[in-house]
Amino acid sequence: MNRLSRHIAKLILAGMILTVGGCAYDDTVRDLREQKADSESLVISFSNGIIDNPLPMLTRAVTMLSDHMETMGVWGWQTTSEGVTECLFLNQEVAFSTSLAKWTYSPLKYWDTRSNYKFYAYAPHSGSVPGVTAAIDPATHAVSISGVTLTGCNTIDSGVPYPPANFGHVTDIDWMLDRSGQSMAGIYRNEVMFNMQHILSKICVRVRRSDTALPDSLLTISIDSLEIGNFISQGDYVQAIDYSNPAMVTEWTPVDTLPRYTVTSAKYVSVPDSAVYTLESLLIPQPVGTDQYIRVWYNIGSKGGFMNHVDNVFSLSGLFGRFEPGKSYVITVIIGPEPIRFDAGVVEWDNQ
Repeated sequence: MNRLSRHIAKLILAGMILTVGGCAYDDTVRDLREQKADSESLVISFSNGIIDNPLPMLTRAVTMLSDHMETMGVWGWQTTSEGVTECLFLNQEVAFSTSLAKWTYSPLKYWDTRSNYKFYAYAPHSGSVPGVTAAIDPATHAVSISGVTLTGCNTIDSGVPYPPANFGHVTDIDWMLDRSGQSMAGIYRNEVMFNMQHILSKICVRVRRSDTALPDSLLTISIDSLEIGNFISQGDYVQAIDYSNPAMVTEWTPVDTLPRYTVTSAKYVSVPDSAVYTLESLLIPQPVGTDQYIRVWYNIGSKGGFMNHVDNVFSLSGLFGRFEPGKSYVITVIIGPEPIRFDAGVVEWDNQ
């Protein structure tokens, strides 16, 4: 009987210790996030995000976020086991360290293995771009980015078979967003990987010779210059919650108070039989007006040394109705002895 009493007393004492320890844990869970962890596995970390995640993954190369961006902004919410939700990251700047080959931030936060998390991100961080502000609706988690400004940069120096699609070396910035965010359970302590999507529009222009039979006397076709533009240069973005039908969504509000811009390219480019790209540039998503145009100066040379100089201007409203986020608008300029022609189409951003 005495042995049984001692055993029951031990169980009661153990229960008291667990109860006290549990209360202490609940009281200090927030402080734990700021303290140095005994294991790096407790640190909330961000892996190298991907851009426009291809499906299926094995059919195409994955584009990594660090190839395009040096920073991203992150919001994060933690929901405890008691059902309490609080903001953990408030537009936190997370930067890519080339020397460490990873994304870093400070001060570090730590996983609570009993909590669940939700993270949202965009890139680059608004603090790295003068005049731009970013926010998130705490109820809907819709991201807004205000004051985005473009000047009209062309990534292509001469005719190329495929556009480079990397705006890291031009002044115009390719803004991106993880539309759905990432949900994580603290017990797994996985690295957070964002899947970014482009939220600007892109326009590409390529040139080629006409397929029709050319006279034997015709030697050369070349472009002196190509100009496309009168584009609105600034806009404000508010993320749509329902993006199931992108064609019906208007996320950008163009701000037409700054001077508009044009983009030039293809200076003294020989026009080949197969199409080559001569221009790739970013656009604020906007309706296409009758005052937005493409202008082509080109030359047709013959054996006798005769050179015919031609200047043609065309309205873009005859090709597109509007520029939408995450879409690439491709114009093929077809040049020959007959009047200039165009072939225009819309594709996904990286599916030229």
